Amino acid sequence: LAGFFFSLMTFFVRISGDLPTMEKAFFRNAVAAVVSVIMLKKSNLGFRIKKGNLPDLLMRSICGTTGLICNFYAIDHLHIADANMLNKMSPFFAIIASYFILKEKVAPYQTICVISAFIGTLFILRPGFDSMVTFPALIGLLGGVGAGIAYTMVRVLGGHGVKGPVIVFAFSLFSTIVTLP
Repeated sequence: LAGFFFSLMTFFVRISGDLPTMEKAFFRNAVAAVVSVIMLKKSNLGFRIKKGNLPDLLMRSICGTTGLICNFYAIDHLHIADANMLNKMSPFFAIIASYFILKEKVAPYQTICVISAFIGTLFILRPGFDSMVTFPALIGLLGGVGAGIAYTMVRVLGGHGVKGPVIVFAFSLFSTIVTLP
């Protein structure tokens, strides 16, 4: 269901027309902020975080916001399939980020998968052939990097006891403020 609804989001971002990328991101995040407030109220968690978790929450919010804005830009400037494939690089970037941030070991099969994914990405980026495609594709790839690091930071925060609704609310609020038109 998550994949289906993210596909719908991509479709609606594309058909929303000539609105600026930041405006599209703002409205997506504003809706997410409202939904996350409702989730927080229903869960009775409140919005409490320990001071030590603030840098990780900020990192998650910055990387997630960067990933979202870059993905929306790519959706507006590439074929939807290409933009989605670049955004789907996020799990591979999460593997790399987990190595550096969580100090996890990377299994040999994961290394092969990451290398294969990057080779496949070259077919989307088509370096040197068309600068009108290459720049938006690089922005789309940056979106995958941001999302991958953001996912890794969610794991860090979860390991420190920060609950999902709090993480979602913080990200939604941060990204709504950043993308405020």
